Amino acid sequence: MRARVKKEKVERGVRGEAGRARELARQIHGWAEPAFKEVNSAGALAAYLEERGFDVEFPFRKIPTAFRASWGKGKPAIGMLGEYDALPNCGPSEGEWGHGCGHHLLGAAPAAGAVAAKVILEETGGKGRIVYYGCPAEETLAGKVYMARDGGFRDLDACLAWHPGSSSGVNNAGGSSLDSMVYEFFGRTAHGASAHAGRSALDGAVLMDVAANYLREHVPENVRIHSVIRDGGDAPNVVPAYAKIWYYVRGKDRKQVDEVRERLTACARGAAEATGTEMKWQRLTGVYERLPSDSMCAMTMGNLELFGGPQPNRKDRERLAEIGQEGTFSRGVEEGTGNQGRGSSDEDNVSWLAPLGRFQV
Repeated sequence: MRARVKKEKVERGVRGEAGRARELARQIHGWAEPAFKEVNSAGALAAYLEERGFDVEFPFRKIPTAFRASWGKGKPAIGMLGEYDALPNCGPSEGEWGHGCGHHLLGAAPAAGAVAAKVILEETGGKGRIVYYGCPAEETLAGKVYMARDGGFRDLDACLAWHPGSSSGVNNAGGSSLDSMVYEFFGRTAHGASAHAGRSALDGAVLMDVAANYLREHVPENVRIHSVIRDGGDAPNVVPAYAKIWYYVRGKDRKQVDEVRERLTACARGAAEATGTEMKWQRLTGVYERLPSDSMCAMTMGNLELFGGPQPNRKDRERLAEIGQEGTFSRGVEEGTGNQGRGSSDEDNVSWLAPLGRFQV
């Protein structure tokens, strides 16, 4: 199909679903549901795709807010990744949940794109299968990890994902590998006036964090170690019997993260020994670095160049003026630097199961 004809067909298909996509995006933005609690958001997207003729498995593999919607037969099977979880303290008012990373768009736009692709295949008699994966809990880097563990994405020949960005383009490098762990310390409570009779779990957690700070000097420069104490006791004059500290370890690849995680866990064991407490730890989730696909990168880049970046309309510019912002927009697209990003995403796990084309607009 010639580029001009392809562009016209795609634009016509997308225009047909644009109104419904905007409506879904506004609804998901308003619900702003936390990870694994996106009941309304997942339900609305699944219902929309079912209305448009897709076969829907909801929930997917017993994950309550995950689903898979498929249409068509044979090969190739092309996946589209949708997300819809929100973040705390990112809403319009202080303390509210909101879509800091635009996940209301990440759910609605691929769903509308899947329907538009279906319409085009029906018109042209094209073969293949379109598979939309509704993916919860991206912000906690867990949804696609659990879906992949339970058999998701293995039916795909290729997969597409996107994200809002400051420019339009493709970067094949992806993000960093990451592990998320919780370390719990168990001590013995006592009154502060008789603290010698207790064993402070908080001391264990704090001492672990001190050791982690010393560890930072002895890991590769690209490694990042993040932590936050989730539970440290109830009152200063009561020795805490329980404490919990949550860590992220990021690195360039899975091997590097595994090595640093083992050293960090050794810090936890040493802290427990030094404070007379017991320690247990659990890995909550882990994501891989991306497995690059040059062919998917080239295909995605070619289509971005064909269609160009989005352009604001009058209402968009008026809205920018209302909030005191100036926007510069270019229809051009940029090829990524090839440098690995500092952030992490569970979508990179999918790249090890199917070639992934990821772009931003």
